[in-house]
Amino acid sequence: MTATRARPLIAFFDYPDVFEDFYPHYGVDQQAFATRWSATGSHAFISLMQSGVGDVVWYCFSLRPEISEARHETLGFRVRFLRSGWLHRSLWRLFYLPRMAWRWRGAYRGYATVASYLALLSWPLVRALRRDRPDCLFVQSYSSGRFDVLLLAARLLGVPLIAYHAGGGPEGYLGRFLRHWTLAHADCLIASGRSEAEMLASRFRVPRQRLRVILTPIDTEVFRPLDRAEACLAAGLDPARRHLLFVGRLDDSVKRVSALIRSFAGLSGRYADTDLLIAGDGPDGEKLRRLAAEQAPGRVCFLGWVSHTKDKVRLYNAAECLLLPSLREGFPTVVAEAMASGTPALATGNSSAGELVIDGHTGWLLPPGDDEALLDRLRWVLDNPQAIAAMRPQARELAESCVCPAVVAAQLRECFRLDRTYG
Repeated sequence: MTATRARPLIAFFDYPDVFEDFYPHYGVDQQAFATRWSATGSHAFISLMQSGVGDVVWYCFSLRPEISEARHETLGFRVRFLRSGWLHRSLWRLFYLPRMAWRWRGAYRGYATVASYLALLSWPLVRALRRDRPDCLFVQSYSSGRFDVLLLAARLLGVPLIAYHAGGGPEGYLGRFLRHWTLAHADCLIASGRSEAEMLASRFRVPRQRLRVILTPIDTEVFRPLDRAEACLAAGLDPARRHLLFVGRLDDSVKRVSALIRSFAGLSGRYADTDLLIAGDGPDGEKLRRLAAEQAPGRVCFLGWVSHTKDKVRLYNAAECLLLPSLREGFPTVVAEAMASGTPALATGNSSAGELVIDGHTGWLLPPGDDEALLDRLRWVLDNPQAIAAMRPQARELAESCVCPAVVAAQLRECFRLDRTYG
């Protein structure tokens, strides 16, 4: 650590190559992102690092930065916008801007791999790192070329690199060949589940002493059980009706919301007191709305993005259970939020949801893509309201023991190995 600093400086890098690739889809501009917005799992990690480990600077790349630096009003970390490298900007425009750019989408994986390396090859980043001299690099994901570039930067700076990965298996890694060498050289890798940690050790030969399993922290003081009737009324829902809930991006190729709608439609006649709530938006929103109108008219309510935390807490408490029939996930934050609110979850078993979802105890795990199993489990949930009520305190108890900030903060400090150095 630099001698004049009271606390270590942590340089944070997120997954998207540039701001424009991700955050505008959530209706967030650069000013809001840098000063107010805090809706991702990355913000949960940063909040704990800023309060209990060191000072965090989030280096965010953009095709056209509108601000240079700002301090987040709620969480206290700094955000620094940097322009991506010239080669990256040129490639981005070539891929996305031509009138016939859609013809290139079949080459997306190749484009994305190259772009993930080029975005960080930027003189503004070199100057920023030379000036700031961070004591550690913390990287959101090890699934793209950004990890390889930042590992090199960490070695040149002579500082450790810590990375965590919140979603996607090795088949989706960009630049996977290099990862067989680079992953083992990280100082610490944070996996989102035990199965992922085992895969890293066996398949990528990451030393086990460098692996940690840490779940995304959830503010269990905010996400907490409420009186169901009051939660329903505050959310504008009828307490006399039952509600099934999906929360997430409406990307049907991954989230399989259409399968959820069809399964619910098959049961809607038998359970006339139950509605399906869908909180979120995305590229397949209109298609899914049409499907719901055809399959279960008047019984599926699309809520759009629910950006206020209090509104999400009310929805979780109003729901019989959270539904997440995705084909693939990492560690789904919505599952942890629901369970902290005392709501069981029904999720597919090919993700790290299994770290919290214990079958028949705090929820249920389903084989991915198994619509018959989804239908059977939905029927069981609606047929057994007393069993669901009994699961609620169990879900809350497990969330408190695994994802509450105090637990995760202690695990993070162990990763940084700062307990002895800074108290």
